[in-house]
Amino acid sequence: MRPRNVGELPAPASAGESGDAACGDVARFTVRIKDNVIEDVRYKVYGCAACIAAGSALTELVNGEYLLDAARVSKAVLEVALGGPLPSGKEHALTLALDALHKAFEDHWNREGGALLAEGYGPAANGAGKSVVAAMSGGVDSAVTALLLKEAGYDVATVTFRLHDGEKGSRSCCSPDTVLFARDTAHRMGLPHFTLNLKELFNRRVMRDFVGSYGEGRTPNPCVACNAHVKFHAAAFLADGLGFDRVATGHYARVAEGPTLARPVDGAKDQTYVLWPVPKELLARTIFPLGEYHKPEVRKIAEEHDLAVAYTPESQDICFIPDGNYRRFVRKKLDAEPGDVVDREGKLLGRHNGVVDFTVGQRRGIGVSAPTPLYVTEVRPESRQVVVGRRRDLDVREIRVRGLNWFLAPEEARSVQVRYNSEPVACEVEASESGEWVAHLSEPVAGVAPGQSAVFYTGDGERVVGGGVVSRRT
Repeated sequence: MRPRNVGELPAPASAGESGDAACGDVARFTVRIKDNVIEDVRYKVYGCAACIAAGSALTELVNGEYLLDAARVSKAVLEVALGGPLPSGKEHALTLALDALHKAFEDHWNREGGALLAEGYGPAANGAGKSVVAAMSGGVDSAVTALLLKEAGYDVATVTFRLHDGEKGSRSCCSPDTVLFARDTAHRMGLPHFTLNLKELFNRRVMRDFVGSYGEGRTPNPCVACNAHVKFHAAAFLADGLGFDRVATGHYARVAEGPTLARPVDGAKDQTYVLWPVPKELLARTIFPLGEYHKPEVRKIAEEHDLAVAYTPESQDICFIPDGNYRRFVRKKLDAEPGDVVDREGKLLGRHNGVVDFTVGQRRGIGVSAPTPLYVTEVRPESRQVVVGRRRDLDVREIRVRGLNWFLAPEEARSVQVRYNSEPVACEVEASESGEWVAHLSEPVAGVAPGQSAVFYTGDGERVVGGGVVSRRT
């Protein structure tokens, strides 16, 4: 049969390309989408006959269809349209054609979003219906999230974010292989899948902030920054574009009356600490299905439904630094100048190669020998000084917090948590004339660093009152 829909639509059609000319197979799709309907589609394939056939069959499947239905077409559906399994060694044709089409969909959303996806999508209207966009990273938590929502009767669309140029074959949530894996997982559950290119936004609001913070002597949390500026806003953008009501992620948390964040059933997986920046208006339309489950239960659900993600390992802490060496990453982006290591009285103890190598509370790698262990107690980027002292010099009884996002009235705050895995400490909070909030701690806390998050909880320790960023410690 002669291939149909061959060619390329003229601009402003959206386009997507997949493959590698060096390997011999390249597929390119152009689509025209209006009101979430595919009005027209064309394809070009440079490669083997199987790839040409897959491209032709895929255009027949999606032309004139609703975007959601087109995004649901899987490799299995495409294989049936081709008349059965492809010859051994030609299965890649299915992946190639689908990936090119989905990159055209991605281009469509980029055109629709424009500056919104580059600068950040603002608060969206509340939604309480039964349609939801579920973020899917390629791991077990996000996959089970989508599955639970589907089984609960929601109309589910899934989305994977391209946040940075993850390495092929890596475990990064943004690597090319992981995007394909997430798409295949969604399709095996019968769910539509989209990708959104958020590289520019992620670079500006997360990676640059991460690098700049170390240069300014602060200790950043990139997961907090991503939740504040990227993931939830992007999911809301897609939900609004599809006419969907709600958004969901695989975080271990719950939404309580307020709305506010509440700790999950599985305390060991509690992620409320990194979710404090989510705007209240957006939290009102957010679902966290895993808040009611323990992690072993989540893996069991994945096993029972034969999801390939059931045995995937936990992801690394910083997605854009696969090897975990954040100092090397920062030094590639930032010029570091040497300076002095001094004690609290200003006495010179040694030299260092740059303040970017240090954070408050650090003990190893200081480069100064002493009869008792020394810890970094302060980083002074202006004078390029790293101040060190004894363990007890790290203790603070008061911290100042800026950039607060309140879910409940500030007077409900009874404790504060200053690290992801630390226990909350009882406190009293008050507003200062500078616009910051001051937390007076009932007992000393060691190693609080500017740039860390301070998250306030209610008296029972279960609900988040609000959170912000540590500006100073005294």
